[in-house]
Amino acid sequence: MALFDKFFMKISINTGGLALDHLKIVFTLILAYPLALIYKNLIFYQSLKHLFSISFAIFVFFAIFDLADAFYGMLFSSLLTYAIMYNVKGIWGPRIVFLCVLVQLSFSHISRQYEDASDKFDSTGPLMVLVIKLTSFAFSVYDGQRPSHELSPDQKLNSIHVMPSILEFLGYVFFLGGFLLGPAFNFMEYQQFVNMEMFRIESEYATNGDVKQLQQKSINKKNNNNIKGEKNVQTNIQTNFQTFVYKKDGETFSKFPKYYIPNGFIPAMSKLLNGLFCIVCMVSVGNKYSYDWALSEEFKSISFLNRFLYIQMAALCARFKYYIVWLIAEGACILSGLGFNGYDEEGIIKWDRVTNIEIAAYELADNIRSLLETWNKKTNQWLKNYVYLRLTPPGKKPTFLSTFTTFVTSAIWHGFYPGYYLTFISGAFFQSLHRKFRRHVRPIFLAPRFAHLKSLYDFLGWLATQSIINYLVIPFNLLTLKNSLQVWSNLYFCGHLVILFSHIAFLLGAGIVCKRIVSVGGGYVETDKVIMKKKKILISKH
Repeated sequence: MALFDKFFMKISINTGGLALDHLKIVFTLILAYPLALIYKNLIFYQSLKHLFSISFAIFVFFAIFDLADAFYGMLFSSLLTYAIMYNVKGIWGPRIVFLCVLVQLSFSHISRQYEDASDKFDSTGPLMVLVIKLTSFAFSVYDGQRPSHELSPDQKLNSIHVMPSILEFLGYVFFLGGFLLGPAFNFMEYQQFVNMEMFRIESEYATNGDVKQLQQKSINKKNNNNIKGEKNVQTNIQTNFQTFVYKKDGETFSKFPKYYIPNGFIPAMSKLLNGLFCIVCMVSVGNKYSYDWALSEEFKSISFLNRFLYIQMAALCARFKYYIVWLIAEGACILSGLGFNGYDEEGIIKWDRVTNIEIAAYELADNIRSLLETWNKKTNQWLKNYVYLRLTPPGKKPTFLSTFTTFVTSAIWHGFYPGYYLTFISGAFFQSLHRKFRRHVRPIFLAPRFAHLKSLYDFLGWLATQSIINYLVIPFNLLTLKNSLQVWSNLYFCGHLVILFSHIAFLLGAGIVCKRIVSVGGGYVETDKVIMKKKKILISKH
């Protein structure tokens, strides 16, 4: 029994029987907030920061979750990765690491599935985050050995030219803001965060006018955060924005500190409050729309429309648990300073470095591509940068091997429940359908004659996308083949029929009909957004 189990049992009883593991997860995520403040404001030396994170991870695994084996397993994989990348040069280093960590994760998934512990917190969640961190680290070390002209801009940014110390590496692995359930991030982001390079101001000297402009940009209406600086990175002394005036050749100049750490308290608290709001929603509404009830005889007895609407609400409630974890974890990273991502063109501070979910964008997405781009973003970036693009030669189009390997890697990373694969495979057909609609149907509503109907098209796109996605993720939540097919059959496989008949319609010539309608409507007219996107692509090529 973990050290604090009695404490969590009392809370569980007083809150109507909430699951102990769920309470522990939320408690741990919230506990990271005061620790993030200590990490940022009271720990001055890099080595102590690494030790602080490692100590917190040990406390969580041993005292809160009673998962000592999980900690030892993560520690073993981390040290093995470090040893492989220290000794094995060339492409085989990251390949061996990728194989080793995926095998370890697969054993954890299989054990979890065999024990039927899908609702229990074990080592699987932290291992999923660890796989992302260790494989990205391995490839970044490999990139540091390659010639610069062979690297993409992202690879140059994250390449590691000097192996870090084991302490720094473990500090990255067990960073207090993301070791449990994410968010994941690259090693160089962590290193530049700890050594303060993330907060460096490029120019050390500026005229008074430039300083005032910097102040004006940094203290803005949206976040009203005063920029804070660091005069000495070794002693980590934080001060308010200060300038040191001096004169040279009759002109007044100002010298200001090299490092400025923005105050992330307000955006961090916003994430925390949104996460707590999601907890309230899940507790108050979630039990009323459980997927388990969709397996009952009573569910079969209600009308098809009510069944379909119930599934829509069940999918929404199921997303709350992801929103809770991702939002609260991101807030802790922001509070520590890791969430800082520079400034936009207007000088407004960006706190989206470790953003994993954009709730509004997801819930309002009118096509599957936009929807998936806002969901589990750090995992999608990992699959793109360290699987998909690694198998695509520079300057060439992705091959079937790239797509297939990325799909297989994503599937293994999630686990081996049949429900995952039913959702992924069905989703692939839906994505293919989206591309056809975007290529053939969307231009109709960009033609001058039908442009006034574009809002209707967007609304119908949102309704179809959200409805079909909520239908397709049923197996992702029910996990087993039997239960998934049972609920789908109770819905008459309506989502699959829509996808199937739409594909058939395009095979029979719907695309040609759409082109004729476009010509009747005055031809396809590109929007300003599309034109700007093409200009950016053209500029990047040159």
